[in-house]
Amino acid sequence: MLPDPLPTNPEELEALYQEYVSTENVDQVELERLIKARLRVWGYDPDHITSEQLLVLMEESMNQLLLNLYGALDSAPDAETRAQLAEIVEQARLLRGQIGQVSSQTET
Repeated sequence: MLPDPLPTNPEELEALYQEYVSTENVDQVELERLIKARLRVWGYDPDHITSEQLLVLMEESMNQLLLNLYGALDSAPDAETRAQLAEIVEQARLLRGQIGQVSSQTET
């Protein structure tokens, strides 16, 4: 169970989020509450988020995912795992590119 109220310090909230999503029993209601709190500390209104804001958040999320994937790729235990991770990295890069394209089209 998450604390109530949730922390308002961005670093504390991020640490709580990372800890919570790494557990096996994630309650969707609690996760949504945590995600909304994170959006608020980042300056977004979670109940009135624009498509442009959502695309920015998706791009940031993809960048973080790619950083994690590159780290996993660098520490892959064998060639087969490395090849599988390389394919996942490529798919993530393509998805990030597609998100970027949609984002630029939305801005014009």
